[in-house]
Amino acid sequence: VRQTAEEHAAFIKGLGAALRARGLSTRLLLGDTSDANSFAFVDDALDDPETWPFIGAISFHSWRGWEKQTLLEWYEAADRLNVPLIVGEGSIDAAAWRYPGIFEETHYATEEIKLYLRILRICQPESILQWQLTADYSPLVGGGIFGNDSLPLQPTQRFWNLKQLAQTPAGYHFLPVTCDQEELTVAALSDRRQRRVVVHIVNDGAAREVVLRGLPERVRRLRLSITDAERGMADGGTVEVGEDGTARFQVDPACFISLWGE
Repeated sequence: VRQTAEEHAAFIKGLGAALRARGLSTRLLLGDTSDANSFAFVDDALDDPETWPFIGAISFHSWRGWEKQTLLEWYEAADRLNVPLIVGEGSIDAAAWRYPGIFEETHYATEEIKLYLRILRICQPESILQWQLTADYSPLVGGGIFGNDSLPLQPTQRFWNLKQLAQTPAGYHFLPVTCDQEELTVAALSDRRQRRVVVHIVNDGAAREVVLRGLPERVRRLRLSITDAERGMADGGTVEVGEDGTARFQVDPACFISLWGE
């Protein structure tokens, strides 16, 4: 189905009104097309107040649109209508199924989870839907996937990255976070009362010390989970949080860590 931006807005108004006339409260997705660079596609609907009652969420696909300003366009569109933002197709290379060996590479796994943390920090989405948990883009290897019968079915680094990120509890709220290291990508969330917090960090460089400041005063320790080329959501021990809300810890090279505060 091909639609112009104008046709998309007209469709939302027409179908939305028809559903409402039949007593149905179903609302529609705005956007959910091509890649993240297509943010102008939603402008007609954003500028037409008659579409607003029928829009339940805004969706975008994360392919090819990694620039901060591009991601901000989607955040601002959802914020303008006060509706949830959804990443309807999440990953970094829509054509990767054509060269499936890339799914086993640490670089691909790292770039994918880095993008997700950028999206969390900048866009604050309600959900990221992985594209896709099927054989064509599988986070598993072996067992006949892509014709590979030489290995039993087993998880890749991408599987553990996704599983670790998915441990973030539902209902957590995004916290503002900054970082002065280019090779670190960070996102942080907490429950409404800031009694529990999770900080996700991708280190795309060498091992280093990390100093985490400004943790909620009720958080006294952090439990670490680590995923890299050799480990899948491994237990990384605990880190104590000082009275001033500061925690210091070492981060291994080329890894994805999550710190669960309690």
